[in-house]
Amino acid sequence: MAIPLDTDMESMMAMYQTMTDAFILIPELAWSHLNNGSLARVNSSTVDMLSGNGILVKEGVNETALFKAWMQKHVHDFSTIKSKVLVTRRCNNQCTYCILDPKPMDMSRDTALAMDRFYLTIIKEKNPHKVQDDFLGGEPLLTPGIILESAARRYYYCLGRGIEYGFTITTNGTLLQPSIIIKMKEAGLSGIRVSLAGPGPIHDCLRPSAGGGKTYDLIIKNLKDTSGLIPVSIECQYDASSQDYQKIPEMLDDFTKYDILIENISFTPILPRRGRSLFNAGMDDPEKFLYLKQEARKRGYPVDDEAPRNACMADFRSRFIFDVDGHCLPCPSLGHSEMAYGHVNTGIDFVLESQLLQRELPDQCLNKCELLPICMGGCRLQALIKNDDFGGIDCHYDVYSVFLKDYILHKAQETLSRQGCECREKAA
Repeated sequence: MAIPLDTDMESMMAMYQTMTDAFILIPELAWSHLNNGSLARVNSSTVDMLSGNGILVKEGVNETALFKAWMQKHVHDFSTIKSKVLVTRRCNNQCTYCILDPKPMDMSRDTALAMDRFYLTIIKEKNPHKVQDDFLGGEPLLTPGIILESAARRYYYCLGRGIEYGFTITTNGTLLQPSIIIKMKEAGLSGIRVSLAGPGPIHDCLRPSAGGGKTYDLIIKNLKDTSGLIPVSIECQYDASSQDYQKIPEMLDDFTKYDILIENISFTPILPRRGRSLFNAGMDDPEKFLYLKQEARKRGYPVDDEAPRNACMADFRSRFIFDVDGHCLPCPSLGHSEMAYGHVNTGIDFVLESQLLQRELPDQCLNKCELLPICMGGCRLQALIKNDDFGGIDCHYDVYSVFLKDYILHKAQETLSRQGCECREKAA
């Protein structure tokens, strides 16, 4: 994607290559010469830079074959191995938009031990540089002992092999305690991710306790009590069909009021779920998302300023999802043992894996969409919900275009600000 800019000095082009992740600013005049085929009028080093970053491609290059090769490289990249572990399908909350199909089942110690034997065998075979795990549920802090034992096995194994290890916990925040954090840090806890839906009145409506009680004030207290012990990320899930998003900055002000240190804030629209769903707007208006990011930036809270990207775990062989009973799932938001393609006691069924995880991209995606390396077909779960096809396409071209444009403009402003220069998008 290329966006023309007016700056204090000259007209520029801000460019982002979706496959190589390259961001480049060049004079608009130079880009005009290149588009017209006047290579001789452009500095050779500029041409080399654009070619090296994939902005310019030689005539005759099969870009479809290039994408497929790039994708396969990522699919089979084991330099970092990641897992998500559903340690329980129980929860002490009853969120109105929960997409899991919880059953009152916890991971047993025997299953956890078998899971880690299976997982450590893969780590030994692939010898990655880094291992990153996430323990979730249900509410994972209902079973802190299982988390601590499993993480400790993984941590000390990786430590002995010189592999960087860290794990996170995705939690509703109601059971967060300093004593838990301190114990888990000794086993490699690197951060926690807390789910919130906005300030008290909004959060308590969308994310009540299992008995229907309020939870926001308790979470804020727990965050205050544990602040500074471990990096905290907030995932704020908002209803894109309502105007409640306008009140979410009040939650950000509560973090400031109570001196709660926040490592990162992300905003996620509530997506439809299978069966009856109260929330069907999906991504809806992307400007709501951009408004929330801007409000967080204004208050000094770090937000995810990377380029938008769909990274479905089902697309990568180095990503593992373990259900409470030891089954290997392609998505952590599927039901109990749903679409399992292996088990920690028997290993991966490679035939089933190849059929389940294979995704055939249509011509519109593969040969005509410049955003393919960003979305890679979209969310498989949403494709399953909408079309009953886990290998189907969930296209949000218009939304990703808005997000990518915002990223490019923000990156350009950051770059030019270091030179004391302001920029604005050039009028069409």
